[in-house]
Amino acid sequence: MSAMIDPRPDLGSDGPVQPSRSTFQRAPKVVLHDHLDGGLRPSSIVELAAETGYDALPTTDADELGRWFVGAADSGSLERYLETFDHTVGVMQTAEALHRVAAECAEDLGADGVVYAEVRFAPEQHTGQGLGLAEVVEA
Repeated sequence: MSAMIDPRPDLGSDGPVQPSRSTFQRAPKVVLHDHLDGGLRPSSIVELAAETGYDALPTTDADELGRWFVGAADSGSLERYLETFDHTVGVMQTAEALHRVAAECAEDLGADGVVYAEVRFAPEQHTGQGLGLAEVVEA
């Protein structure tokens, strides 16, 4: 007969245990609904804008752009929130940009401890510079 292992650490207290931030960071995670165009790195947006000729960013400073995105997302305004996608989709109009964003998405999810993710996007949003739907999906 094998010994039973108590999964609870002995913390010297019978009260509730508050997990630490690092416990949550280390825990494996599952993401069931994530948008490819909703989580780009600000530095990548700035670089892709320069590479693709997209000139409508509110700023080309990556740190300021990151703060702008957080402010727009937290503003309580649907219009302002949706404006963020104008910029992310705007820089995702080439096969190279789509490939880079997808690779960085996988890297970032992995770094966050995500072991399974369902990432989606709307291919028709990425045909503005001549890519066909099949080319967008292939990228």
